[in-house]
Amino acid sequence: MIGEVTVKSFATHRVLASLLFLAVAACSGGGSGGPAGPNQSGSRLTAAIDGAPWVSNLGAELSGVPIAVPGVYSISGIQSNGYIMVIGLFNISGPGTYPLGVGPLVAGGFGQVSNATGGWVTPQSGEAGSITITTLTASHMAGTFNFVAAALTGTATGTRTITNGTFDLEVKPQGTIGPLPANAGSRLSATIGGTNFNAAAAIGQLVNIGTPLISITGNNDARSLTISLTGVTTPGTYPLTSSPANRSISVSNNVNTFSNIWSSSGQGGSGSVTITAITASRIQGTFTATLAPAPGTSTTGTLTVANGVFDMGRTN
Repeated sequence: MIGEVTVKSFATHRVLASLLFLAVAACSGGGSGGPAGPNQSGSRLTAAIDGAPWVSNLGAELSGVPIAVPGVYSISGIQSNGYIMVIGLFNISGPGTYPLGVGPLVAGGFGQVSNATGGWVTPQSGEAGSITITTLTASHMAGTFNFVAAALTGTATGTRTITNGTFDLEVKPQGTIGPLPANAGSRLSATIGGTNFNAAAAIGQLVNIGTPLISITGNNDARSLTISLTGVTTPGTYPLTSSPANRSISVSNNVNTFSNIWSSSGQGGSGSVTITAITASRIQGTFTATLAPAPGTSTTGTLTVANGVFDMGRTN
């Protein structure tokens, strides 16, 4: 399927992502790659872990936040004889509120805490927490955060809840950092069956081989959503139909998939997609639908999709 996205187990994904960010952080000395400079006046990284105060005294507040790739930041902190905390961010273009519990195709990132016995990381739910960046310049980053992390490594069990997170840190560029590409980072969200859906991974394409096809796909650790629109190349509102053009929305659960697939192509399905903008770098719009059991499956009942919004960086 064109535009298909696969969300791997959050454990595998987060281990790889965490290693990446820890490697970047390890070389995050001065802007020229030298040793870490002195603590900047007012620099801080604090939070509460399961209600207990946590303050970094060996991490980013001393060495700064490294950036080696546009829009990619690593905030890492260590409390002596306590927890290590890492927040990895992708596709960050400026101040704003971004989800935690997403992968590198989405604007947002992940949170992780660990101690001597194990580690906890945000699952790929698309909404395991959030970070609000109030200040972001070439040399300064500040804001707040919160997240819930699930057991991942060692003897870790249960979850760790991080609240009241604050940071006010120096940014340390590693070389010359260019602008964030216009197609970097995507967003796909909706209310599905009355439950919020935020994609942890999402991809958008407009393929012009033969009949033009817009393909938008996103998923998290619970559900997958796909929008397929043939013959669409300009903004407008397009009803979901199977004839004369194949235009559909489908949703599946990521457990017992064959009995949990709904589609606008099923009997009684309906809806529409409004494309508000198509550029060389992005596809943006909204959608609503009533989905019926997909043909050929054992799915039962209908599923309502409301408040759908997408802002996709084009990959083609």
